[in-house]
Amino acid sequence: MSLQKIALELRHAIWLTHRRRCVYCSEPVSFAEVDVDHVIPESLANDPALPGLLIGLGLPPTFSLSSVQNLVPAHRRCNISKSSDIFNESSARFFLHLAEKASVNVQSILASHKGRNKAEELISTVEGAIRSGLILPMDIQQAQPPDRLKLSKPLLFADRPDEPVISISPDEIETYLDRPVLMGGNPIFSANFGDNSGIRMTVRTCREYRAALAAGFYALTTYDIKSEAFLKVANTLLAGAAMVRVPLISYVRNPHFGITDLDLLPLSVLPCVSLDDTRAVADMAGVSLADLLARGEIKILNVSSNEISLEWHWGLMLREICRADFDGDGVEDILCECYLWAPEGTLGFGWTSILSRTSAEGMFVISNL
Repeated sequence: MSLQKIALELRHAIWLTHRRRCVYCSEPVSFAEVDVDHVIPESLANDPALPGLLIGLGLPPTFSLSSVQNLVPAHRRCNISKSSDIFNESSARFFLHLAEKASVNVQSILASHKGRNKAEELISTVEGAIRSGLILPMDIQQAQPPDRLKLSKPLLFADRPDEPVISISPDEIETYLDRPVLMGGNPIFSANFGDNSGIRMTVRTCREYRAALAAGFYALTTYDIKSEAFLKVANTLLAGAAMVRVPLISYVRNPHFGITDLDLLPLSVLPCVSLDDTRAVADMAGVSLADLLARGEIKILNVSSNEISLEWHWGLMLREICRADFDGDGVEDILCECYLWAPEGTLGFGWTSILSRTSAEGMFVISNL
């Protein structure tokens, strides 16, 4: 058992910085089960051999075993297995390097937590002012921004296409679920779903779309698949609005980063329609879209502040929809609309992706909401 009491904020920052993985087995670890381990065991703190060990590892004799540079996340089972064992020199240097590399980002996240603590102090001051009658609760209500998901791309409904929805609050979701989604710019368009049994249903609203998916139905034709892209975006936005959180920290805001920063976009953002696509992406691990552009392997078709279209084996459009903390890790994410089309042919389909960046040096990580 650790002698050093690890603060909750420090444990969260270390877990987050190491991409929520155990450094010893490289497998994902939940925050609930993560331990913070000392690479150089803290039990050596008063051992006369410690200074010699530190020097042998290229560390100063004043190196603190409780410092962030000696702390890494681990599964409880991996931590127990390691116990107080001392790594050989090469392994110790490796894990110390990981801790050192992560330390700047850990400190940055801790600073954001301190900012949050200051905010809580201000809240306490405001509560005192309310109790003393210096300000009224209605004054706070008027000044407080509503809990809304702000959209970079408006959400359009076929019943009122000239009234774009630019933000969504949780109490509006139920109403929006039953409004017909505008597909392809035409208020009368819809999508037909069904299965192999011959059952069919026409889908125009997100509630109908969710029912179709729950029944195991799928879009029936190429036209329906293209129409489904609009339903997917609308449905994802409503799902996101129900779980939106204000981020504690952001690595995409100041300075501003987004989908046009190709050096931050991994190849996992590219659509893999065929086995050849999958093999091509797998063979280029660690390569960014900027690298492919420099090698002439992708072509930029169009670009703006929140949207980019390019051609790889297929045509691909990426468009930012909104920003918030969607996965509950305290870090701001980007929700992105994606659409693929065949340069020659009628194939076209859409989906949504979350772009997460959890450090000032890291690339985006692609996931689904």
